[in-house]
Amino acid sequence: MGFDPIHTSAAPIVVDLDGTLLLGDTLDESFASLLFSKPLGLLAAAAKLFSGRAAFKRALAEGVDLDVETLPERAALVVWLQDRQKEGAALHLVTAADQSIADKVAARFGLFQSAIGSTPETNLKGGAKRDYLTQRFPEGYVYCGDSHADIPVFVSARGVVLCDAPPSAAAAAAKAGVPIVARFDTPPASACDVTRALRLHQWTKNVLIFIPLVLGHVYMNPAALLRACAGFLILSVLASATYLANDLTDLAADRRHRSKRQRGFASGRFSLRLGFLGSPLLALAAFAAALALSPAFAGALLFYFVLTTLYSWRLKRFPLLDVFIIGTLFTTRIVMGAALLNLAQSVWLLSFSMFLFFSLALAKRHVEVLAAADIGAASIARRGYRASDWPVTLVFGCGAGLVSVVIMLLFMTADAGPSGLYRHGQWLFVIPAALTLWIMRVWLLSHRGELHDDPVVFAIKDKASLALALAVVIGFAAAI
Repeated sequence: MGFDPIHTSAAPIVVDLDGTLLLGDTLDESFASLLFSKPLGLLAAAAKLFSGRAAFKRALAEGVDLDVETLPERAALVVWLQDRQKEGAALHLVTAADQSIADKVAARFGLFQSAIGSTPETNLKGGAKRDYLTQRFPEGYVYCGDSHADIPVFVSARGVVLCDAPPSAAAAAAKAGVPIVARFDTPPASACDVTRALRLHQWTKNVLIFIPLVLGHVYMNPAALLRACAGFLILSVLASATYLANDLTDLAADRRHRSKRQRGFASGRFSLRLGFLGSPLLALAAFAAALALSPAFAGALLFYFVLTTLYSWRLKRFPLLDVFIIGTLFTTRIVMGAALLNLAQSVWLLSFSMFLFFSLALAKRHVEVLAAADIGAASIARRGYRASDWPVTLVFGCGAGLVSVVIMLLFMTADAGPSGLYRHGQWLFVIPAALTLWIMRVWLLSHRGELHDDPVVFAIKDKASLALALAVVIGFAAAI
């Protein structure tokens, strides 16, 4: 960030909204909110495009009540504007966003003497914004902007403040002899930011696709192993696509969450348009590969995608149904593994999986419910749970976990033992013992509020969990 000798209090400072004062774009935010809450309303708004872009913006703004209080701000610019205000500078918000959005944002910050936005008749962007500003401030102004579209305004200003502006904007200002008063650039998204957005660590959940390979005792077959690995990769790509879509649906709730507000879309590090484009492209690539590999696998993958989409859009708002769906999604991974290898589906295995993952999903919700109770909140945003529901999540979660152990014991006694596949079947009982200890540990930490937001991440990092997993592997290997 650099400063010019221009005395900023001598000229009014005009601030753009999208990409400047705020890191994101309120048009994209309104589009996402309407898409996931009132999709039919989005179609009605889209019809307004025939009347012009400004009319479309007004229809979007009227279709949703955008929560501007949580939209990510450019904090360094806000501090700079506060300092200029203390020096006596007049601040004005002038934006191509709809007037109603401009009014809400101005009320949030309390810095601006006026807030001017687009109307259905005028899209206040580019040349139209320049003409408005030169007429309103004939003696000149300092302009804070971010995009190529702001170049006509930059070259007509007395000074400019560049906020992640492209090189062409700085070059145009320099060519016109307009000094750069200040620069505010956010660091570009890192590889870690990308992997977090795609949830690569969540790909560990998809190892469930290998369970039929192991329990079906075909893991020594190279062709079967290759098919399972291909299925794992395809499922993981589709899962990343759904995670991107889920982040777009959860923007408002994530921004109010203590840790989720750091996610790429919620924090403003990623443009929402990246999610709108990336999610469907990844999904299409995954389905194309799945069809080439196995129609049965593709069918299971489609079921997974549809259920995940319904969960993200609406079903996650219904308490207990949401965690039942999560258990179903985990179990569907096992179904996919069997479909890939043309193996019969095991009722024992699928029942065990449903109860186990229902329990783990409830452990996560239990932490959130307890956290809401601790801070005195009445409920969890957009989840349907009340802070007083913690006894319900505790009882159902612990009960489901223990039921999964009982199902495993029944399977081992009635099916696995008599099958003749295990020469030393007694070693198999190490597995339910280790599982019981792990479930008890998960729920103890959950009730203490010490469980990581994501049980998968917890299991990967927790030394006790890794030790119990090792015991399971040893018990299975010894039984063969």
